[in-house]
Amino acid sequence: MKHFFAASMLMATMVTVKTYAQEAPQQPQQHQQQGDREAFFKKIDKDGDGKLSKAEVEAASKDDKRLAKLNENFDSIDTNKDGFIDKDELKAFRKSQRPQKDGGTK
Repeated sequence: MKHFFAASMLMATMVTVKTYAQEAPQQPQQHQQQGDREAFFKKIDKDGDGKLSKAEVEAASKDDKRLAKLNENFDSIDTNKDGFIDKDELKAFRKSQRPQKDGGTK
C-alpha cells in the first residue's frame, strides 16, 4: 500500500510539473508580443498622437511592404470613420485576420 501511495504521489507531481512547464512560457511570450505591437504602432505613428493617419500608413507601407495590407484596408479598419486607426481598431483588425482555433467558426 505504501508503494501504491508513493507511486500515486510521484505521478501527480510529474503531471503537475509537465502542465506547468507547458503553460509557463506563454506568459512571457504574450508580454513580448504586446511590446512588439506597441513598438510597431509607435514606428508608424510619426506624430505620436496615438492614432495612425492615412498619410502615416501610406508612408510606412512604402518603406515596409508588409504594411501594404494595412494601407489597402485602411477604410475598413477605421470602423468609427474618423480618418484614423487607433490601437483598438488595429487590434480588432489583427484579430479578424487570425485563423480561428475552434475549426474556423466565428
